[in-house]
Amino acid sequence: MLIKLLIVLFLILLITIGILMLTHLDRPFFMFSQSNLPFVQKTMKITAYLLLLTSLMGIIILIWAPLSWNLLTLVLGSVITGAFALLISRAS
Repeated sequence: MLIKLLIVLFLILLITIGILMLTHLDRPFFMFSQSNLPFVQKTMKITAYLLLLTSLMGIIILIWAPLSWNLLTLVLGSVITGAFALLISRAS
């Protein structure tokens, strides 16, 4: 039961990050200004959609699939955010 609660918290975190990225497309993000760096804006948009898709998939897995399948959600969410961090670090 505790693992399901932690998975729910992880999914809430993924949804929050995805929504934050989509709502901050036209605002400065860290030290980047999106008007000067369209690559950052495009990367944020793709990452946000992937995180929201992963969250939706995670909710479906949490409800209908065995508990061990939640590892897919954890790995996928971590890889997406890690790839975003690597791409952003190369853009500076």
